[in-house]
Amino acid sequence: MNYYDELFDKIDHLLMDEEYEKAGALIDDELNVVYIPRDVEEKLQHFKHIVTLNTLKNHNLNDEQIEGYLSMDENHQLLAVDELGRKNLRDYQELCRSYLLTEGYRNAKVLLIDSLIRQEINAVFTYSDKEKTVAFNPSHLIPIEKSEGFSAALKELQDIYLKEPSMLHMAQDLLFKECILSLPHLFDKEEGVLLAHKISRFIDDAFDADK
Repeated sequence: MNYYDELFDKIDHLLMDEEYEKAGALIDDELNVVYIPRDVEEKLQHFKHIVTLNTLKNHNLNDEQIEGYLSMDENHQLLAVDELGRKNLRDYQELCRSYLLTEGYRNAKVLLIDSLIRQEINAVFTYSDKEKTVAFNPSHLIPIEKSEGFSAALKELQDIYLKEPSMLHMAQDLLFKECILSLPHLFDKEEGVLLAHKISRFIDDAFDADK
């Protein structure tokens, strides 16, 4: 197990024990290092979001707070979307519809799409960002891990990193992130294989840069 694997394992345990202050301090110390690999920085930023969300999450948000948080900073938007994901989204369709059309935080918006898909909401929504505007019906889509593209990419990565479990774990994290950031688009089998090779090249280049 290398240094970063041990670091991630320690942060994971701190989060599981709800030691958010200690986890946050450890994450900030690493992020302040002069150079860290890009994939490590992304993982640390992911952990930091978890710490921030759990620090803010001291009670359930009411509907007024959810709506207010959706127009605030990135962490508040994530918190609002997390709260929405635990509710029956059939009762919040108009709020979801209006939020997905805003210039809100992309990561929060795709997490909301993921929740809409998992709850099989049968209605048309429009997702908009700087790159595209897409109309979609969540009930016509499937969760990422059940898609052809994700399955094909995962199999490819398992073949590539058959004898390197720590790198496979990193690749799986990146795969899920790439897939969720592409919502409401779901990768097909061919796109999944291409994505797997893109991820493996990224990881290999990152590790080569550290040598």
